[in-house]
Amino acid sequence: MSACVVARLAGCILDRIAVFPLHAYSIYPEDSGSSEVITSRSTSLTTSPALPDLPVLAVLPFSNLSGDPQQDYFADGMVEDIITALARMRWLIVIARSSIFVYKDKAVDIKRVGRELGARYVLEGSVRRSGDRVRITGQLIEAENGRHVWAERFEGGLDDVFELQDRIGDSIVSAIEPSVRRAEIERVRVKPTSNLQAYDLVLRALPGLQPRSSKAERDEALTLLRHALDKDPRYTLAKAMAAFACTLRIVDGHGSAEDAKAGLRYAEEALAERNDDAIVLSYAGSALGSLGYRGLGIALLGFRYDEAERAIEQALGLCPNLLSVQFCAGNIRNILGDGDRALGHFDRVMRISPLDPATGGFIACTGAAHLVAGRYECAVKASRRALQDVPNLALAHVVLLSALRRMGRADDAKLAAQRLLELAPRFTVSRYQRLSPVRDAKFRRRNAEIFRAAGIPR
Repeated sequence: MSACVVARLAGCILDRIAVFPLHAYSIYPEDSGSSEVITSRSTSLTTSPALPDLPVLAVLPFSNLSGDPQQDYFADGMVEDIITALARMRWLIVIARSSIFVYKDKAVDIKRVGRELGARYVLEGSVRRSGDRVRITGQLIEAENGRHVWAERFEGGLDDVFELQDRIGDSIVSAIEPSVRRAEIERVRVKPTSNLQAYDLVLRALPGLQPRSSKAERDEALTLLRHALDKDPRYTLAKAMAAFACTLRIVDGHGSAEDAKAGLRYAEEALAERNDDAIVLSYAGSALGSLGYRGLGIALLGFRYDEAERAIEQALGLCPNLLSVQFCAGNIRNILGDGDRALGHFDRVMRISPLDPATGGFIACTGAAHLVAGRYECAVKASRRALQDVPNLALAHVVLLSALRRMGRADDAKLAAQRLLELAPRFTVSRYQRLSPVRDAKFRRRNAEIFRAAGIPR
């Protein structure tokens, strides 16, 4: 769905929202020399300095009233688009899709949802799709007292679905903040595509881009995105998402130089066509910094760090409260060698999505940031905590292996290497040297030595 609908829906909500103080989870202790690392909600959490005082909104999964379970993806896609468009508003914090979908198909207590997510307002609704018609209902509730702030119904033809989204977005905005600057709303009024088949394919690809997705799900997502681009070759968001999908293949240890080439091509085209969309900028920018190919120590393809950093900074300026933007920013900071700034971004990610099923993946990224910053014990603890949630996460095994060996724990490092090879049998030292995006050549060389000593094939 377009950001337009969400923007108008946001207009309805913002009218009544009071400012809600926010607190972010601390992913690393204030004393960075400490061996204690706070990596998830299951450990004893502390709070870091509060995020800016902004309204906090959670959009619950919409009910699919179509009578066909196969249409769940359409209702889920509606929620995804509403969250994305609302998160582009810099004066609003919107809880990420990953956290709110833990409530899917469950009877929920709005007050409890508000407490668990730190949200002052909750939006719930339903979608009924029948033939070429669609009906969307929504109601905005103040979580603390259950008061209904706004409710409305929208219906029309599927060819009007983006117009329906616009109306929903306007309604939310006017409900939450009547004085919101209209220019901010207008900025997000852009149809992602005029081809509904392409849009449908992108919705189907979303689950395969989640951190816990399997290799088969990743492959299917990339295939679906390519089909979407066959339907609409100028679908910019699909190109940026395809670039991100190629990046995930590399990170998972299954990608190749061909994935790097394809991902860079998608990223270049996306940025050439659209450089004012935070999601496009973050996904495409991340690809520019993550995808490349080295030979004999020379970057033969990609690793365009300066362009990646500019794209990420622009995305942060447009939409600092969107999970994908903060996540990509953290990854780029790691690649550029700034572990402390990366931790700040991942801290923000976990506040935006406090109940995210992908928390294990986020924690693995904090482990990588600790490794980059030279806090090896913290990197080990974060990696082990991530692997409790996602045992098959290749990144966590790579970080664990590197950190253990740097601490002198050679035997433990060899065990981590064995597990890594079980998950990613194509992982070799030469492959790492060719495809690793890390800018610091000394860091890459040390890792290559560690991998060889731990038994990773050359």
